[in-house]
Amino acid sequence: MIRTEARPSDHTQQGGMQTAGRTLTRRTPKQQRSRQTVDVVLEAVQLVAKRHGTLAITTNRIAEAAGVSVGSLYQYFPDKRAIFTALHDRHVDEVRRVIKQTITDCASASLEEFARELVLGLVNAHAETAELHDVVASAVPHSALGFKNALHQTFGQVLSRAEDPERYSLDETERMLFVLPRMVEALVHGGQHAPLSRDGARSEAIRTVLVYVNSFQGSAPKDY
Repeated sequence: MIRTEARPSDHTQQGGMQTAGRTLTRRTPKQQRSRQTVDVVLEAVQLVAKRHGTLAITTNRIAEAAGVSVGSLYQYFPDKRAIFTALHDRHVDEVRRVIKQTITDCASASLEEFARELVLGLVNAHAETAELHDVVASAVPHSALGFKNALHQTFGQVLSRAEDPERYSLDETERMLFVLPRMVEALVHGGQHAPLSRDGARSEAIRTVLVYVNSFQGSAPKDY
């Protein structure tokens, strides 16, 4: 695990995905050229991770891969933790986009169809930055909690709009809202370490979630 230059502070928000790092940059990139520089720096982190591994990530290597001077990098990011937190913020935006798009696309779909498309979209989104997950999670240690909170809210919204309000009892709904956010978070974030191909890990994640959701069809799940 990479040692970051500063100790992360707790900016967790209980109501949804965390966006803790936006205040860690030295200067807010308002002009298009500045925003492009920030984007290039963040994309370079992934490039360095693929070339040298996450343990070799340094600000010098990031600047070199981005084609900017270290001084230019430090104009926007005071240290590596700020860079990793900015990557987390970018990832949060992508996760929000996936959730919003899935809710729109599956407005009239069953819970099974919605769950399948949501897991598929989230797994694909996380696959883009799989190599950096551990270092980003280290910089923002409460990021998983924000992810689970967002999933809880999302599944609650989908269950509440079911065409048949009596399809799931209150007890069944509470069970699903307890299990599904934790299950999806673990499968999506843990898939990168699975001894499977990305396609295999994605298929197993979808299958696991659907088996659980379908266990509520016809009768309440058994107590174990």
